Amino acid sequence: MVSSADTNSGDTGSVTITDDWGREVILDHPAERIVFGHTAAGEGILLAGGWDKVVGRDASITNYKFYPNLDSLPVINGLNQAFTLDFEKITELEPDLVILQKKYSDRENFDVIAETLAPDIPVVGLDFLDPESADSIQKLGVLLGTSDVADEYVRFHDDTITSIREKTSSLPDTEKPHVFIDAVGMGPEQISTYGKEASFWNKICDIAGAKNVAQDLPSDFVKTVDLEWLLEQDIDSIVVQVWDKEKPEYVGYTATQPAKATEEAEVIIQEISEKDIYSHTDAVQNGQVFVQDYQLANNPKSFIGVVYLAKWIHPDLFADINPEQIHQEYLKKFIGTDLDLNNAGIFGYP
Repeated sequence: MVSSADTNSGDTGSVTITDDWGREVILDHPAERIVFGHTAAGEGILLAGGWDKVVGRDASITNYKFYPNLDSLPVINGLNQAFTLDFEKITELEPDLVILQKKYSDRENFDVIAETLAPDIPVVGLDFLDPESADSIQKLGVLLGTSDVADEYVRFHDDTITSIREKTSSLPDTEKPHVFIDAVGMGPEQISTYGKEASFWNKICDIAGAKNVAQDLPSDFVKTVDLEWLLEQDIDSIVVQVWDKEKPEYVGYTATQPAKATEEAEVIIQEISEKDIYSHTDAVQNGQVFVQDYQLANNPKSFIGVVYLAKWIHPDLFADINPEQIHQEYLKKFIGTDLDLNNAGIFGYP
């Protein structure tokens, strides 16, 4: 929820929003100095048109093609420790606002952070991982006085999701394939996935016209899947997540050997298909194994992940939709980079 007043980028009066924890956040004026924790919040700030206001950042952001001035910005947390903040550093930076990614089961930790920084430094919790809604970007635009930029992105996002929902909302359950995501885990022998609290992945499946095989497993990220349980599941499609930090040569925007990305994706599909745990599945038997950069699920780009998944599992229904075209427009128009996906690594394959 946003206030009806003070939503234009030129406004200098107070601004009010209700964040994604249901907290009212009031600023005397749109924020001019901001810090953030979590990589998803960083990309959200780009989409809302507020990167020039950043004075402190999450340590895990490494993509210089999105954020060319990273070296000049101090970090406010440890590597891969989005919610373990350096309060002394934050206070030293004198921000008008601290922006945190809302984590589904971590309200207690969020409240500790907010109470520690109160009352001098406001904290907002926004969910930048929700593929179905771009409300977090709209709210951020209000807080930063950049609603003109944020609202243009929201329209693009909503039009994309609507174009998918219009075709999948009437599908009967019998036409919704069971999709298992082999998520980025802790080691090559371990199978990880997303459970019932990972609303971003469950929504991706739902919008695309699919069912998450693991939707009833406890927690959000299931570090080690029970193999006996997995053997009993009906799996129509497998999405294999890959990570640029594990395969920097072939994955993502900063891939160092993008010309070999397709070859590597085929190798990944072959390796997955030959695993005993998967070889008997309909997914393998019918050639329904796909490779996805984790950023298309755990990021504001998750709505683009919806488009890739919908195209994979319902190719006839979405014959007229080009995921890479939508992805490229996102990069050029809303991220503001001239990066060409033809010269990048794996995102969605095939």
